[in-house]
Amino acid sequence: MRAAKRRSIEADHLESEAQDELRIQREAQAVTAPETELRADGGEADTYTANENAQLEIAKNELEYPPVDVGDHVQDREDIDATMVVVRTPLEPANEVDARNGKTVAESNPGYPADDDVVVVKFPERTSTDIGPLQGYAFPRTRLEIVARVHDRNDDQEVSE
Repeated sequence: MRAAKRRSIEADHLESEAQDELRIQREAQAVTAPETELRADGGEADTYTANENAQLEIAKNELEYPPVDVGDHVQDREDIDATMVVVRTPLEPANEVDARNGKTVAESNPGYPADDDVVVVKFPERTSTDIGPLQGYAFPRTRLEIVARVHDRNDDQEVSE
């Protein structure tokens, strides 16, 4: 009998915790979510679902393609023979940044999103004493893979080895 009572108390406790978690999620959504329209049938407007899906997609992409910082070492996903150093991260998307031959970064990289972030890199060699005069190349962010970070993005401090 004691075991049944104890299980009942544990079940009540778990249910209470689940209700608290649900309440916290609803409060957070009420604070951060855009105003939703209710349709006549009581359902939510399609724009709410689209916004929620867009936010999930952004979060997924940031996990797969985390932001890069100047100084990070990256490699081209299509050609991993050379490590490059990030020297600039323009604010304009790939379809607005000139690459070469009068084409934008997006036009030069048709297999990547036209509105992708742009990362400008240089290819230093072991014998390079200054990367300033080296030619810079612009890539869509999703084409690059981070090899080594220079900055700790969590604490915003330098990474030591």
